[in-house]
Amino acid sequence: MKSLSPSRARRALIGLYLAVFLLMLVFSFLTPMVADDYSYCFSWVDSGRITSPLQIPASMASHRQLTNGRVVAHGLVQLILLAPKMLFNVLNACSAVLLLWLFSGYYAERTPRQRLLLTLTGALLLFNWMPAFGQVALWLDGSINYSWGIVLFLLFLRPYAAAWLGQAQKRSLPRDLGFLLLALIVGAYSENGSLATLFAAFCLCLGCLLREKKLRWRPLAGLALGGAGYVFLMTAPATSGRGAGLDFSALSKNFKYITELTRGELLPLFLLFALALALCLLLRAERKKLILAGILFLAGLGSLASFIFARYFVPRHFCFTVYFTALACLILLSELLEKGRPVFPALAAAALSVLFVFNLAQGGLDIAVTYKHFREREAAIQEALDAGEREVRLPVYESATAYSAPHQLLDLSTQAHDWPNCSLEDYYGIESIYGVLPEETEAPLP
Repeated sequence: MKSLSPSRARRALIGLYLAVFLLMLVFSFLTPMVADDYSYCFSWVDSGRITSPLQIPASMASHRQLTNGRVVAHGLVQLILLAPKMLFNVLNACSAVLLLWLFSGYYAERTPRQRLLLTLTGALLLFNWMPAFGQVALWLDGSINYSWGIVLFLLFLRPYAAAWLGQAQKRSLPRDLGFLLLALIVGAYSENGSLATLFAAFCLCLGCLLREKKLRWRPLAGLALGGAGYVFLMTAPATSGRGAGLDFSALSKNFKYITELTRGELLPLFLLFALALALCLLLRAERKKLILAGILFLAGLGSLASFIFARYFVPRHFCFTVYFTALACLILLSELLEKGRPVFPALAAAALSVLFVFNLAQGGLDIAVTYKHFREREAAIQEALDAGEREVRLPVYESATAYSAPHQLLDLSTQAHDWPNCSLEDYYGIESIYGVLPEETEAPLP
């Protein structure tokens, strides 16, 4: 890394962004429509096919009554589904690059070589340690709800972090109005992601107030509008009754389940954060940066803790914890580089690179196989339609890794007209679709 001149490091960083864009573009292209993607092609008002953006507001109003309050995210899903999937593929690849660029804003003062190392580390952290990567970053409905959501959250948080770090901010009336609109959207976007983001913004606001004894109107207005958006999200009629309640037995069972699952999925990421924090404390790194990293880490934990009160928890719900923790790790690694201690960041990047090679090989193959099955499924449906058949039996997707979107996700029911079969039936115009489970194979050798 030291052999790279600043100009070569900048070109290498651009090359890294381009590589991420191309990889995510290919993976997005190879990820088929799955489950909810078919459902959101239809209106929540009358189950008719959505053919115009003008139908979406009424659909989302009904969605808020029947399903959940995430009408901003799911309204965007319905809008994107109106266009050819290539639009989503390109936007999704752009979103991945934008996310890394937003990460880099937290260590923009570092040298080009250091920024290259940190950005590479950030990309590797997300690829290697994101549970249900395919559902979070490749699945159309999941990507818009999760990976696109974190881009919005980081855009919202950036002014708060800049104020805490004492960095200059560009101000103008259009920027202020855009920020306030963004605050409202961010608050209404995600039950756990919005909560974590507003928590982080509140902590940074409070820190600025305690340090400077004053606050400007813009961050306060952002918090107020974000809070209003969150109230709108959580007061949706469909949201009430979805929690686990306040029964101690249910809450303790949820806590145990989430804790055990977190240890299994995220322990290496948490250990990286703890080791980097310990080294930063020993080296007396900049206090403001350490506090910022701590706030982001706590925000990620808060995102996870909110599911103790939920009725169900699946691996993709780890996503905001991973995003915030990964960013916190990068801030700490940046401070180690600033202190002239590059060994630990370099070792972390090297270890992650080795893990990436294996995950890319296994995950890439799994994504390709899933795409092959999807094309075979479409061909079988088209063959049935051409033959005038009224029903078709389709194999349920099998996926080996979490890099494939259908992994541990209900892809097809064995019964016709059940969800999500009913959405596929309407989408393809066939009367009955049955999912066929894979035949049992011989038991593996001991």
